[in-house]
Amino acid sequence: MLENDYFTEEELSCRCCGKLHFSDDTLRRLIRVRVRFNKPMVINSGYRCQDHCASIGSTMTHTTGQAVDVSVSGGRAYELLGIALEEGFTGIGVKQHGPHSGRFLHLDDLGAIPGKRDGPTIWSYPR
Repeated sequence: MLENDYFTEEELSCRCCGKLHFSDDTLRRLIRVRVRFNKPMVINSGYRCQDHCASIGSTMTHTTGQAVDVSVSGGRAYELLGIALEEGFTGIGVKQHGPHSGRFLHLDDLGAIPGKRDGPTIWSYPR
């Protein structure tokens, strides 16, 4: 993993097993977003092993090491979403309902996923 001043290995690692298989290209993109955002970005989920994804009923995008969930809400979420798109994140999941502590943006740079999505996409998480 690249050395950087913004994100720790701990916050990018799997929460259940501690493994870290995070893409250097994705991390470079994430650092560019952080520099432009110019505010702290709390990563509440980075890499997830397959067992972790299965245990929480999550899709497998995090198992690629090319996805993060960033705790953010309100106007900051709007600002972060725009920067993430400009920096090449192609999958943006928006959860901006419920308590502020549970709001986040999912960011990934997976592009098209055969059988899942045709290319860049933005979605909203159900309540």
